[in-house]
Amino acid sequence: MQVNVNELNSYTRKLIVKIDPDELKEIEKRAVNKIKKDAAIPGFRKGKVPVGLIKQRFSESIKAEVMEEAISDFYGKALDETKINPIAQGKINDLKFDGIENGMEFEIEVEIEPEIELKKYKGLKVEKEVPVVTDTMREQVIDNLRNQFATVKELDEAKEGNHVTFDAQLLGEGNVPVIGRKFEDIQVKIGTGEFDPDLEKELVGVKKGQQKIIRKTVEPKSKKEKPQVESYQIDVKSIEEKTLPPFDENFVQNLEDDSIQTLDQLKERIDINLKNDVERRSREQFVSRLIDELLKENPFDAPASMVDHYLEHLLHDIKDQSKDQEVDEATVKQNYRAYAIHNIRWYLIKKKIVELENIEVEQKEINEWIDKMKLEEKQKEEFKKNQQIKNRIGEDLLEQKVIGLLESNADIVEIYPQENSGSK
Repeated sequence: MQVNVNELNSYTRKLIVKIDPDELKEIEKRAVNKIKKDAAIPGFRKGKVPVGLIKQRFSESIKAEVMEEAISDFYGKALDETKINPIAQGKINDLKFDGIENGMEFEIEVEIEPEIELKKYKGLKVEKEVPVVTDTMREQVIDNLRNQFATVKELDEAKEGNHVTFDAQLLGEGNVPVIGRKFEDIQVKIGTGEFDPDLEKELVGVKKGQQKIIRKTVEPKSKKEKPQVESYQIDVKSIEEKTLPPFDENFVQNLEDDSIQTLDQLKERIDINLKNDVERRSREQFVSRLIDELLKENPFDAPASMVDHYLEHLLHDIKDQSKDQEVDEATVKQNYRAYAIHNIRWYLIKKKIVELENIEVEQKEINEWIDKMKLEEKQKEEFKKNQQIKNRIGEDLLEQKVIGLLESNADIVEIYPQENSGSK
């Protein structure tokens, strides 16, 4: 067997496999014996038909058998010889075989994990938002708390300041409903402008149970385009007038938390929770920017088979979570393709950094991580015996170490948020 390898791109290899006639003879012998065993030809007992007659009568069957077995056998041998480890089943192309006397030739096209040459992973310039708790955030949390203990009065007609709950169906040309664009249980406080100032004005005067078409003008993204008018059919479900309790010492008594006895303690708790929340969001945003910058500095194409495999797993998960709904597979794959490519590229670069920097996670570190988890001791011991769970924790710790390396070598520019409203 002779194998030549051509590099089609960073992740695709074409193997040209040539098999000598002598290497096919043993395969042909097995194919002939297999057919001979069951061949029924008048004048000969079963299994006693001469080999020459078998080859003559069953030449096409023998040829097909030899071809199938040879491709199966030499496919693996070709990969072993070239030390190529494909990430998916390869494609057989350009098969040439008209009889063992001329040997056989075929091509194998396989995808591999691309050999990545990192151009830059240290000194990445990344913005990091300084976590800041604002008065607006505090006010929103307080308003949310007061809303939980508000007294509610049902109304028949909506006015400024009322809370309206409705369903909205986007309408197309001729007021025909647009499939898949119905939004249920939308809650709006008229006059706040938080939902949409134009649409809120049209809610003034609506009545409970009323069906109404409301319209809004959408400004174009460029001066060359004309403004568009969006139409919605709304079904008003409820109209409520809420009276919020004052935020004072008496308000604290509404809370079912023995650790909070005074208004000052409540304000302190709000500040602690907000601080933790903005720090978490700032961290998540920074890590996302760090990875994005890393991918930008090290461009390469993600192997198509890895993208398809990722999307298949994602589609399977979505179907599991949406058992009562029909899932449009093509739309899901289209919408998540960029996400899949991003994650695969991050996975491959992360793997390369681990290799270059000799980053490891020891079993001791995994066990220590499990010990810190808020679990019963029995469950912790079960986790330590479950290799699948330990592998998953190990991957998470490995990623944390890679991110830590990138961060410690990054050029971090701290910025203050221009606008911060509320915790998510």
